[in-house]
Amino acid sequence: MKISRLFVPQLPTCRLRWAFALASGTTIGLAVALMTASFGVLGAATPVHAFSKQTRAAGAASFRDKGCEHCHGVDGIGTDRGPDLSTIGKRWHKDRIERQIREGGGGMPPFGDALQPDEVKDLVDYLSAKRKAPKTPQPTVPIKPAIGEPGL
Repeated sequence: MKISRLFVPQLPTCRLRWAFALASGTTIGLAVALMTASFGVLGAATPVHAFSKQTRAAGAASFRDKGCEHCHGVDGIGTDRGPDLSTIGKRWHKDRIERQIREGGGGMPPFGDALQPDEVKDLVDYLSAKRKAPKTPQPTVPIKPAIGEPGL
């Protein structure tokens, strides 16, 4: 008698066939789902562009030059006119950011006609890279004048 028979329970042949069929079906189903998601509805691959430092820099320049700072503040920290965008890339996907820029909504006017497609793409890349809130500067402690020194 082999040692493996003593320690490893043996499944009947029909259970092994069912287990194999179930595992195979699950694997094939997962592969089909992944292929469908990656090729989109029409069977053509959806274009995906990776953002780089250059596109983020161009997006930051567009954010500044196209007036986004007027409502959203410098570097998108938010004002009373527009919300804080410092973590927008963590909260929204690129397609939602692009739709918001193009169509507006929620108090924001649409900018689809005012911006070129490359400017929108650069803005989306810039905003989607914003995932961490900026570090807030520590409040400065006022220096107390020494005894006998005039106050500032």
